[in-house]
Amino acid sequence: MDIRSVQKTGNMHYVYLPTSWCRKYKISSTSKVSVELNSDGTLSLYPHVVRKKGKEINLAVSEDNPELIMKLIMACYLNPSSSFKIRLEKKTDVARIMDQKKTISGFEFVELDGNHITYESSMSINEPDSLLKTLVKKISNLLGVMISNYSKELVMKFEEEIDRSKILIDKSVTEMLTSNQPSLFKPIDLHYMALIAQHLERAVDFLILLEENEKPFFKEVLGIIGNIKEITENLNSLDYEKAISLNKNIIALKQIRIQDVPSSDKRRIRDNLVSVGDVLMDWAINRYVEKTK
Repeated sequence: MDIRSVQKTGNMHYVYLPTSWCRKYKISSTSKVSVELNSDGTLSLYPHVVRKKGKEINLAVSEDNPELIMKLIMACYLNPSSSFKIRLEKKTDVARIMDQKKTISGFEFVELDGNHITYESSMSINEPDSLLKTLVKKISNLLGVMISNYSKELVMKFEEEIDRSKILIDKSVTEMLTSNQPSLFKPIDLHYMALIAQHLERAVDFLILLEENEKPFFKEVLGIIGNIKEITENLNSLDYEKAISLNKNIIALKQIRIQDVPSSDKRRIRDNLVSVGDVLMDWAINRYVEKTK
């Protein structure tokens, strides 16, 4: 094994490449090489530019339940791969799969042809913070419509967009947690972002079930979403004082006594907002602890 000393210039660290290796592969000052970070923390150096091929998923499934198949498609979509192919070994109700497909972001690229389901990746997502900002903005806009110009059709379109945003966040977080590429986010940050998106999306699921006459409640929720929006616009400034302020506003939402279906839906909305407040409080304290190490 050849042991070499690490050199430093400014903030940059480097080591010299072996002369014999450079001569063998004709490496000069104009050459480019590929560096890959391995899962065990080691680095691999290649004497040429390597185009990393995305992973492919190939599955054969003997199930014919559309709901199970949809869950499998979702799992394949969320996990990082360049493409996936699923062969259905039994005749399946494709129409029911297609009906569910329209609510899933990115699934316009999923093709269903007879007993084959195929997907070619069209993007790599690495900005979960931006996606979270977009999700919160869409919820704010949804509530604006429900308060000022209630339209069931428009409400459902917003709900689909919010579902898509949440799925994209899940996909982004999964890709970043499973890749070895450098990231601006720590794994704990990705965990918190995914939890916030999950609870917000669940709150919307119950929000859209309420009727137009619930405008006073919509306005209360909009105020809280506004607080969350301020925090997500600049996550780097999140601290325990902002988390406390948000949680005070959430707690101020009166406890809902369950008397009928609408009151049950309102209770679930409040519960999910409470969960968002809890996550942001945990996140703020985690950052405080990191800063004081």
